[in-house]
Amino acid sequence: MRAVAITGFLLAVAPLGGCGESTPVASGPPAERGIYISSGDCADSGKLSIEDCGRLIDRAVALHQKLAPSYASLDACNAAEGKDRCANDVDGKYHPAIRAFLITFGSEARAQPLYGSSDGSAGFKGLDKAKYNLDGKGYSVSDSAQALAHENARAGRS
Repeated sequence: MRAVAITGFLLAVAPLGGCGESTPVASGPPAERGIYISSGDCADSGKLSIEDCGRLIDRAVALHQKLAPSYASLDACNAAEGKDRCANDVDGKYHPAIRAFLITFGSEARAQPLYGSSDGSAGFKGLDKAKYNLDGKGYSVSDSAQALAHENARAGRS
């Protein structure tokens, strides 16, 4: 009888063995991130070489070409992205123009393209429409990127 009770208990708790946190939790602070407008701007941060920044930006441009929304006409792009925020691509379609890059530093550095904010505010948005304001919460913003964001905001209001 005791063997049956132990077997019953083990059968009852066995499915719970896989429950809980199975992904290792990263230790330490989150990876540093910054917004830059070019490989030179990125390199000026002192975190990566200009060559490494250039490679990351090349990957971000490839990501843009693969994932950015495309529009059949400039009018359609302007309606969705805002005036003066579109560029004609080699495929003959219009896409939001890349304004800056969000660089994540660390053991696996990466970059993503950023676009002018379509609401006329000084800042940027990502491919996923996430907003990146100039307050720099969780990321730094280079002086060049700040100046460009303000310029884009003024152009979007006119």
